[in-house]
Amino acid sequence: MTTSPAPEPQRTTHRRRAYAGAWAVHLFTLSGFLWALLAMLALLDGHIGWMWLWLGIAALIDGVDGFLARKARVKEIAPWFDGTVVDIVVDYLTWTFIPVLFMLMHLPLGPKPVAIGLAVLILVSSMFCYANENWKSTDYYFIGFPAAWNVIAVMLYVLALPASLTIAAVLVFVVLTLVPTHYTHPFRVERFMALNIISVLVWMGATAWMVAIYPARPVWLLAAFWLSGGWFAATCILRDIRGRSARSTAEAVE
Repeated sequence: MTTSPAPEPQRTTHRRRAYAGAWAVHLFTLSGFLWALLAMLALLDGHIGWMWLWLGIAALIDGVDGFLARKARVKEIAPWFDGTVVDIVVDYLTWTFIPVLFMLMHLPLGPKPVAIGLAVLILVSSMFCYANENWKSTDYYFIGFPAAWNVIAVMLYVLALPASLTIAAVLVFVVLTLVPTHYTHPFRVERFMALNIISVLVWMGATAWMVAIYPARPVWLLAAFWLSGGWFAATCILRDIRGRSARSTAEAVE
């Protein structure tokens, strides 16, 4: 017994709902420009806590909008509007450009010429992430440091490191952007996904608390900060070790 096709009005309603869903996801991603603008205004007004709040919201949106786009089949339903381009522009603003401006204004980066030089290094090296067509592995790890300068900037801020260590940290992560090491995407990498997401949320909560009470740094908050961040870093290192082990095994077989 064959099933008759759905009536035309029903198919039309379904298409409209799918189209509306696809554009709802696009609007969700486009809202990143609002949070970027609010973060920039807060930074220029000296409201550091508010700046990090808006950047945090932008980061959360960035973490889930890809999943929503895949569920809503946006590339299939609205193929002429490339949400990937929107995502890259928003990410460059909220993950790189605004955090770098914050670093120039509020972190000890040495004399002004040195600070500007470091900022340019960050902005240019980050493009080797955003413009890299091979920026993710087949198991969804980022390849090379993924230009997450909002993470680095807030870490350096709450830890209040001296200029020498701050500059050294910046240079290390600039180099790591160009080195094919692996970094966990908490919402895409299946290995330890639940623990990875929990560690990210704990780290964000601890960091937000330290921003709110800056410059105080209670021991228990620092413990939560380092333990959650340490777990996440360990998953990245483990992936690199596994990758090298797999290559060595393949070479031995050959």
